[in-house]
Amino acid sequence: MSPLATPGPGRRGPALVQGKHIPVLTVRQPWAWALQNGKPVENRPWEMTYRGLLWLHAGARSRWDPAGADSGLVQDEWLQVTGLPDVPHGIAKDIGLHRNTHLMVFGAVTALLQVTGCHHADDCTRRGSPCNPWAACGQWHIERQVLHVLPEPVPCRGMLGLWRLPEDAENAVRAQLEEDL
Repeated sequence: MSPLATPGPGRRGPALVQGKHIPVLTVRQPWAWALQNGKPVENRPWEMTYRGLLWLHAGARSRWDPAGADSGLVQDEWLQVTGLPDVPHGIAKDIGLHRNTHLMVFGAVTALLQVTGCHHADDCTRRGSPCNPWAACGQWHIERQVLHVLPEPVPCRGMLGLWRLPEDAENAVRAQLEEDL
């Protein structure tokens, strides 16, 4: 059975099939923010064979990744999405891209993604170049599409690998989707 049901009359989008558990992937900030705001792939050292719906979980504040804040790609996306003026690379974090900004969510489910594919960096290099600037060498590139950003992130503790939401968190994220769709 597909994880999405056909929308009913008057519905603007797909409804989630009740009872179908959707896996969750925890991603450290600011990478989780970048994934829901334009980063087309998630880089992992392991292959993801799963295809379908996936909850995006932003990791805990204590797991902030300074390399993400130093990434020119993340900084460019940050400036574009937040509407801040262009600044030289390296100082975007001085104008809001840091772990204490009110725009950065931690320890919560933030979005519903669709995993559309996964390939290894070697497959990109055989074609002559990475599939996109966000793709890391030597990693698996998990291709995704953002289906829905939650208006109210749902707090819960994250885990490594793919995992299942606790029932109360699952109910809370699904309720937001049903309200918005």
